[in-house]
Amino acid sequence: MTQHDASLPESSTTSQQIETTLVHSGRNRRPSSGGTPTVLPIYASTTYLHESVEALDQAFSGKTPEGAAAFVYARQSNPNAYGLEETVALVEGGVGAVACGSGMAAIHVALMAAGLTTGAKIVASKDLYGPTISMLQKLFLPIGAELVLTDLTSPAAIELIRTEQPDIIYAETLSNPLVKVTDLDALSAVAHEVGAISIVDSTFTPPYILRPLEHGFDLVLHSATKYIGGHGDATGGIVVSKHNALLDQLRSYHMMLGAMLSPFDANLMLRGLRTLALRMERHCSNAMAVAHFLQQHPAVARVHYPGLPDHPQHAIASRMMRDGCFGGLLSFEVKEQSREAVFRFMNHLQLCLPVTSLGDVFTLVSYPAVASHRTQTKAELQAMGITEGCVRLSVGIEHIDDIIQDLDQALLA
Repeated sequence: MTQHDASLPESSTTSQQIETTLVHSGRNRRPSSGGTPTVLPIYASTTYLHESVEALDQAFSGKTPEGAAAFVYARQSNPNAYGLEETVALVEGGVGAVACGSGMAAIHVALMAAGLTTGAKIVASKDLYGPTISMLQKLFLPIGAELVLTDLTSPAAIELIRTEQPDIIYAETLSNPLVKVTDLDALSAVAHEVGAISIVDSTFTPPYILRPLEHGFDLVLHSATKYIGGHGDATGGIVVSKHNALLDQLRSYHMMLGAMLSPFDANLMLRGLRTLALRMERHCSNAMAVAHFLQQHPAVARVHYPGLPDHPQHAIASRMMRDGCFGGLLSFEVKEQSREAVFRFMNHLQLCLPVTSLGDVFTLVSYPAVASHRTQTKAELQAMGITEGCVRLSVGIEHIDDIIQDLDQALLA
């Protein structure tokens, strides 16, 4: 498979293109004499009956004797979450997935499955999403895990990993909010060299534009609240495994931690998947246009977007991502480097929404210092390169002229 091949992973049994599989995600395939609904119904039940106690006993394994999915209790799984897991695993090229109640729950399950416990060492990107760093520091360091934070987008990280010999490597495809690009091929190669399990958060790069398992990673996860759901009305997360042994661990911790995704949120995310390809095309084209506009704006000092030729990792992004698709997220710095200037800009927005999420159909604007990275100190923000004037922009799918007009008038204010 070439890096820009839009067909499904070679591990799948179909020759469908990814766009087609996404459109048909979560289809109801159970025939009914009274008429079969094309969309999977919402299964709100907490428990499931079986034709015999012997069949119930078999169902606890999660499969029928014929290999079909079987359900017993909602904490283990439900048909709607299973449909989401099946589709995301297929388009990511994994052997299976677990759907969780939030992105943070997905991160927790992935770290537990990878073996982050007493005596284990993890090398993670210093640019990780703020709550992810907080989880590592507050949940895993107290039980005796060792954490090494470094810049995984730097070539020096490869030698550091060889020196540290970690058990786990944790990265993000794009950093938040400066959208630094991780070279997944180089990182997975050194992970295999030292025998580390590699985990990547690919929330900003859903499988339509990048599939990390193809680049050698063991686990890929998403905050499905963002681009996978895509409409700002459902919260969830998902972890996809490249290996069956890791998948078994994921399912075990997923059930023990009670990290299940509700059937209602799963249903909304399956709906979101059906338009993922179309939405990502618009997100990416709009983001590129906005990045070029901001580069020329007199109130803007700097723009961070991997689609721009002057981005430090533009060549890496061009190699790994679908042609012309560099994601819908960017950040920029206002020339007046102050919190007051950013607040004035955000308060003058009329179309774009000043909220703390991303990946929505709306254009969303966030101030990292008080949102995603509010738990970090000023010194830590400075070390990450996040300035007082840094603004994160999740470009939506509105008409590009309207987005630019709103940004322009707010910046001029």
